[in-house]
Formats: sequence, C-alpha cells, structure tokens
Amino acid sequence: MKYAFNTASAPTLTLPELLEAARRYGYGGLEVRAGVGHRHGIEIDAGTEARQSLRRLAEKAKVALTALGVSSRFSAAEEEGEAQIDAAEKAIELAADMGIPYVRLFCGRIAAGDSRDKARERIVEALRRLAPSGTEHGVVLLLETHDDWSAPGELAEVLRRVGHPSVAALWDVLHTQHEGEASPAETVAALGPWIRHVHVHDGVRKPPGSTGHPHYRAIGSGDVDHAEVIRALNGIGYTGWLSGEWYEWEPRETHLPRELEALRRAEQAAGKGASEDGL
Repeated sequence: MKYAFNTASAPTLTLPELLEAARRYGYGGLEVRAGVGHRHGIEIDAGTEARQSLRRLAEKAKVALTALGVSSRFSAAEEEGEAQIDAAEKAIELAADMGIPYVRLFCGRIAAGDSRDKARERIVEALRRLAPSGTEHGVVLLLETHDDWSAPGELAEVLRRVGHPSVAALWDVLHTQHEGEASPAETVAALGPWIRHVHVHDGVRKPPGSTGHPHYRAIGSGDVDHAEVIRALNGIGYTGWLSGEWYEWEPRETHLPRELEALRRAEQAAGKGASEDGL
C-alpha cells in the first residue's frame, strides 16, 4: 500500500514544510484540502506562476500530491448547483496544473422536504456535465462516501447512473461504517469497480445529535478494523493511496508517525508486507 496524509493534519504549515514532514515521517504522498484556510497555497485563486512553483516543489521533494479536496456538492437546488459546478470546474483546472490526478467532491446532504430521488438526479446531472472536463484535463472526479451518501450502495447507484470513466469513488472507512452501516467487505462489494482513493482513520460513534468531525481514536483503538479494510482492498487489486485524514485532532508530531506505524501493522496483518518508505 501507499501512504499519504491530508493537509488537515497540519493546516498551519506551508507546502515546503508539509513536504518535509511527509518525508520525515515516511509518507509518500500528500492530500491537499483546498478552500478552508490551510497555508499550503494550492488554491483556486493561485496564479499561474504560483501553481508552477508549488508543483516544482512537490516534484523536487518526490512527494506525490495525491488528491485535491474541495467542498463542491450537488444535491441542492438548481440555482445553488450552478455555482457548485463552476467551483468544481475551477478545481479540475487547478488539479491539472498541479499534476494532481483526483478531485474529491461531495454529493451533499438531502435538504428537508426534498427526496433522495430528486437529489440523486441533480447529482447525476452535475457529474455528467463535469465529467468531460475531467477527461480533457486528465483528472478523475471522486465522490466521497459522505453525508447522506455514506451507504456504499447509494453511492454506487449514483456512479452507475453517471456512467463515466472520469467519475469514481473515494471510500472513507469511518463514514461507511458509522453512517453507511457497512463492513469493509460490503463496501468493496458495492463500490469496488469505482474505488480510486481511500481515507483512513479510526474513531468511535458520535453521541446522538452531536456535530463536527468524528470522535477520532488511534488506529486500532476505535471501531474500524484496518486490516480488514486492507484485506478487502487487496481482494480487488487496489493500488491507490491510503490517506490519513485527521481534522482538529492531536499535534501532527504525535499522530502522523504513530498512525503510519499502525497502518503498516494492519497491512502486515492483512497478509501483505508494508513498504518501508511509503512509496
């Protein structure tokens, strides 16, 4: 397996500092979260020279920029959907300029009074419009198991209806287990043909009515069996990244090295030796 971490682990670091951290802790990749105030500089409003400079930094460091995460979501009413599509188009262009192969998008929450069928229609239509741009720029759009689409079967139905090779899935292992009520084997059975990127982290269920990010725990002490996750991925010949995603949690110096060690142990337990350098 290949290991990356999301810039959410270190939102105050610049890109050179993030790349140095990746190399120091043994990660081969860095997933970029844009539009939320992180200091890496890889943003929609970055100019051509800035984009070229940032890309050269990553290439020189030999750390892969694995995916670009943005907040575009498409379940809402048409007037809001147009703005979301426009933002996603700009994210595709940014990813292409940075040499990033994937743009992570959300389906979005189903609004009160709306129906799943109508929301699905809007999502499918938006992705059908965006897919040709992804193809043109060499970027694959990834819908995350998130919000009201955490159940793998629900996301699979969206992807079936879109029916385009430039639209695939990002599997978040906590969301499918807690919100989607699906095991790793069940998730892979439903989404296997589309999985291109995986968010890994451990945690426990949030108390009813609570909001915000998951109740994180160190890998191996929460609800997710990461050896089972890796075993399921091995079963479909997955060759992509396992990307650690931790928002507003422990200091990076604490969790980044520890969680990578835990992931490597999980990979060994799954029956496949872990890479020594994360590449």
